[in-house]
Amino acid sequence: MEAHFLGTAGGVPTPGRSLPCSALRVNGRTLLFDCGEGSQRQLMISSLSLMSVDVVLLSHHHGDHVTGIPGMLQTMGLFSRGRGMRIMGPEGTVELLEGMMSTYGEELPYGLEVRDLEDGDGLVFEGVDISAVATEHGVPSLGYVAREPLRPGRFLPEKARALGVPEGPLFSRLQRGEGVSVGGKTVEPEEVMGPTREGRSIAYSGDTMPSPRFASAARDVDLMIHEATFPASMADRAAESLHSTAAQAAQVALDAGARFLVLNHISPRVEDEAAHAQEAAEIIGASKVAVARDFDRMRIDYRE
Repeated sequence: MEAHFLGTAGGVPTPGRSLPCSALRVNGRTLLFDCGEGSQRQLMISSLSLMSVDVVLLSHHHGDHVTGIPGMLQTMGLFSRGRGMRIMGPEGTVELLEGMMSTYGEELPYGLEVRDLEDGDGLVFEGVDISAVATEHGVPSLGYVAREPLRPGRFLPEKARALGVPEGPLFSRLQRGEGVSVGGKTVEPEEVMGPTREGRSIAYSGDTMPSPRFASAARDVDLMIHEATFPASMADRAAESLHSTAAQAAQVALDAGARFLVLNHISPRVEDEAAHAQEAAEIIGASKVAVARDFDRMRIDYRE
């Protein structure tokens, strides 16, 4: 599981930052969080394949988050895509896509599923459960929390031996979740496995002011990607526009117990990225925060 940061600007692009688009990479397939102008070009420059994108999850419908959709869909058609695509987002997403495709007047040579999502709705992507979470941005807006299912506990060979199971193929069967017969009795996997373990997890805020609902839904995630549009010196502007400062993003991550925070959606008004990170570090700790830059990527490993 990897997170890729393809566009990390807030509002307008800059020479160093493209408009919002982050990717979740699982089992060779790609899901996009938002799809701002230029996202397909960012994908082509990155290590990701444009044609590996199967799902786009929109946080809201402001132009900087959605204007990359039509061009990307058309390019996929030109590349003879046959596999279907899913685009989902808050209320109005179906209407948005109908308008876009009607305007461009091109019928795609592959299936396109479009859905409006509400708070609490979910989907599954490559075995990962993803939940939509209502956020606070003045328009219908969603964040997303992606969690792998619980993993089996570690195999405990000493317990298996104590129950009379010989090393070899029967060990492998127990690790696969199969019961085995030994000396006229059945040994079940749960007898020789440790406690279940957490899967990997990631949370993406989209644009929002600090949201207790999002912090609660993102409880204990491995990686939180949170908008940090403004520095603390512009807290009034952040409140007026329903955005977050770096310090506010860090407080949300702290409240959630997130293991690591990436600050995203950076305004051109942020002139000193190190100072921006420091504002968050003062709350969550310097070792637990970074400012996203275009083409950064982060691998999410299992905790044990």
